[in-house]
Amino acid sequence: MKQFTLDEVISAIEGHPIYNCDEQVFATAVDIEGVTTDTRDMKPGEIFFAIKGENFDGHDYVEQALEAGVVAVVMSDRSKVPEKGITILVEDTVKALGMLAKHYRFKLDCKVIGITGSVGKTSVKEFISEVCATSFKVWKTPANLNNEIGLAKTILSAPSDASVLVLEMGMRGEGQIRYLTNIACPDIAVITGIGYSHIELLGSRENIGRAKMEITEGLRDGGVLVVNGDDPYLLEIAKKELSISHPLAAVSVDKEEDTDKMRNCMLFFRGTNIRQEDEGVSFDIEATLADRKYHREDFRLKVSGAHNIRNALIACLCHTVLNIGTASEFSEDDAREHLAKIRCALLSHEKKAGRGATYRTRDYIVINDAYNAAPESMESAFENFNDLLGAKRKICALGNMLELGRFAPELHRAVGEKCASYKFDKVFITGDNAEDFINGARDIDPDIDIIKCIDTEDVKNKLESFLTPGDAVLFKASHAFGFEALSEYFRAKGDA
Repeated sequence: MKQFTLDEVISAIEGHPIYNCDEQVFATAVDIEGVTTDTRDMKPGEIFFAIKGENFDGHDYVEQALEAGVVAVVMSDRSKVPEKGITILVEDTVKALGMLAKHYRFKLDCKVIGITGSVGKTSVKEFISEVCATSFKVWKTPANLNNEIGLAKTILSAPSDASVLVLEMGMRGEGQIRYLTNIACPDIAVITGIGYSHIELLGSRENIGRAKMEITEGLRDGGVLVVNGDDPYLLEIAKKELSISHPLAAVSVDKEEDTDKMRNCMLFFRGTNIRQEDEGVSFDIEATLADRKYHREDFRLKVSGAHNIRNALIACLCHTVLNIGTASEFSEDDAREHLAKIRCALLSHEKKAGRGATYRTRDYIVINDAYNAAPESMESAFENFNDLLGAKRKICALGNMLELGRFAPELHRAVGEKCASYKFDKVFITGDNAEDFINGARDIDPDIDIIKCIDTEDVKNKLESFLTPGDAVLFKASHAFGFEALSEYFRAKGDA
């Protein structure tokens, strides 16, 4: 990161300094080497922010931080001010961390891409980062550290020569995306879709949609909103609510052109001519920019599914905006050169474990899509699994989708219907709403071969006795079910 002076930090976070030392004049001019919230990995020269969590209080570690050589500690609890060193008092240390991150965001000479949505944020982040890295120095959210602390620390850890920041923005309730976007102030805002994740907290899909659209409140002047054009509800509210000062861009995976989707979009990328392959998928891109169309053939991904093509299109669109904006002076030669550069980046994309990674072992094909589950990601997983080539039998090992509240029975029933429509050879399912899933599945196919399991261990035991060489297994469940470990067990067993 670029260095701060201490007085610069004090000003940025509107703090009140207390100097329990003899070097006040020197200290305000000293360079700050970094920011930390964890005494386990702090370094001399950093500033320590004392964060209060549910099960810890950083104020209990300020003495330890000072002994480790931090320049100063940022605190909100006046009763715990240490008797030595430099303390900066603030009302709220989390908000102060965000204020410093916003200050640093504008200190960097960079563009920011902010990503939110009910599903697919991390996958889209990885696609965007890989594609943009062909032209820019990219810094991205590590793992899924997408809350108030994670986003701020991601920005503050960015190197001084970063030219693009790719930031995930997670949501637990109304107002959180607004808070995050006003720290990041993105040049491009991406909404991957509006589904049913967090419906237990927000009560309706409409409320979820409004909460996701909060990302546009932090968009810089002229900033572009990029949306999933195959989500009709998202596209509708984006066209309705987006400020006229912000261009709208969208992507779609369609067999035929849909002029209604393209209406009011300054940029529109469509995936066409989709060809399923043994190891992934091929497709063409039709790009519409300022009412002119550009076509490029034969893009390849090592991963399958319309949702992954959509993720790739979002990445291509973001790269286009960063390179040429929404300018109309984009020639056919420019378009060909631009899309050719993107092609290599897409081909190198690999699925991460837990997010649809496919492993072809000696005996089985194991698909680990068990990082989390929501109705939309469940349906995408089924579609992707259905397209898989080379399997003797296709078996689903499933757990429930959590955090759906009173909508859980209805949504599990709907996902069960979708699963049954693909005629998989066997389905194992566990969780409190397993019966709802089964009822939905049997509404579509009364003869579906589906087994209700007591728990994850029961899934393992039943699956182990059922599998034979040549089978493919999809593992999909909310994170709490521990299906990632289950998939790894069968991956190892397939090569044993």
